[in-house]
Amino acid sequence: MNVRPAAPADTAAQLLRVLEEKGPGPVLAWYGEAARIELSGHVLANWVIKTIGHLHDEIALAPGELVVLDLPPHWKRLVLALAAWSLGAEVVVLERDETTQPPAEDAVPEEPRVVATDRPASPLAQSADEVLALQAVSLAPRYDGELPPLAHDWLGEVRGSSDRLGVALPGWSGPAAAPEPEGSPSHGERMLVEEDGLRSAAPLLALLLAGGGLVGPAAAVTERQAQEEAVTGRLPRS
Repeated sequence: MNVRPAAPADTAAQLLRVLEEKGPGPVLAWYGEAARIELSGHVLANWVIKTIGHLHDEIALAPGELVVLDLPPHWKRLVLALAAWSLGAEVVVLERDETTQPPAEDAVPEEPRVVATDRPASPLAQSADEVLALQAVSLAPRYDGELPPLAHDWLGEVRGSSDRLGVALPGWSGPAAAPEPEGSPSHGERMLVEEDGLRSAAPLLALLLAGGGLVGPAAAVTERQAQEEAVTGRLPRS
């Protein structure tokens, strides 16, 4: 039986500290929709902090509760996962592409506490206590669609959350950082990631904790763009 190694309880604090130390330095380059989007260490930390605050203050997410991410691969999906893990939640990422096809029935968890989705009227969303509606579009100002009753426009709400972490983090519930077999990622290393990196969550976490950065999704990045980004390799699957 494979047992996932436990991550240090202060992993979230370590991650936020490293990102803030990167300051204006690039940490995430996203080649999606119509243009390249770059998030610095400070900006990525700010997104995670705001999302932690929103999940804690507005959604009342508690450790051990289930958060389902029913979204196409996107850096916003990564932010939601990092924030939920920071609050000790269980995170399930549904396998799906950028089509509107619903997930397979056996892949849908029963009665999730929170569902973050771009289809807030789906049966899965209707089974959740809380629904966060958003779209996998980097520059979208709000959810571009009709919101069911009581569903949250995540982007509109999270922007109003504090820029400062005002939550006592209960302990990281995500993967333990798992460097590649040949050693830990070096400081400042930039790696290609499949999709948004959640399929490589453990090595991605190790990369970020080492002060590195990610470029993705790999399928959208040309060889020339990878060279311009100073990419040194590709993250393996967890």
